[in-house]
Amino acid sequence: MANFSCETNRTVSDAEKDKIIEELEDVVNTIFKGFEEANIGMVTESWYNSPDFVFILNGRTSTYEEVLKGMGGFFNSILNQELTIIDEKYAFLDKSTVIYTTNCKFLENFKDANATLSDPMVMQFTFMKIDDTWKVINALETSVRQDVRNIGSSN
Repeated sequence: MANFSCETNRTVSDAEKDKIIEELEDVVNTIFKGFEEANIGMVTESWYNSPDFVFILNGRTSTYEEVLKGMGGFFNSILNQELTIIDEKYAFLDKSTVIYTTNCKFLENFKDANATLSDPMVMQFTFMKIDDTWKVINALETSVRQDVRNIGSSN
C-alpha cells in the first residue's frame, strides 16, 4: 500500500493563518467602522460586486444591488450604530477562502431619537481572495431586535 501526500490550496499553516487573519482584520474593521458611522461606502468597498454575491438578513436573501438600495435607505435614517463584539472566529476553507463569524450586539441610534438594540446578533462574512484582494462574497446577519429607548425622552 502506497501513501501519497501533496500540498494543496486547502492546507493552511499556522503562520499563513496568522497572516491572513491580520489582513482580514483590516477589512473587517473597515466594514464595522462603516456600520458604526452609517457609511455605506466603507461597508461595501470590500464586497464583491457580482451577481454571485448573496446577503442574508434574518431569513431574506438579497443581491448586491438590493443590499445597496436597502442599506442606503436604512443608513439615511440613522445617526450611528454602536457595535460590541462578543467573540470572533475565522474558519479556513483554504488559503483564499475564509469564513469570519462574530457574535455581537448592535445599538442603532435613529435620527428620530429612537434606538433599536440587536442582541444577540451574529454576523458572518465569507471572504475570497480575488485579484489579490479580500472580497466578501457572501454575508449573513441575524439578530433579535428590540426597541430600547427614545433618545429624546427623559426616561
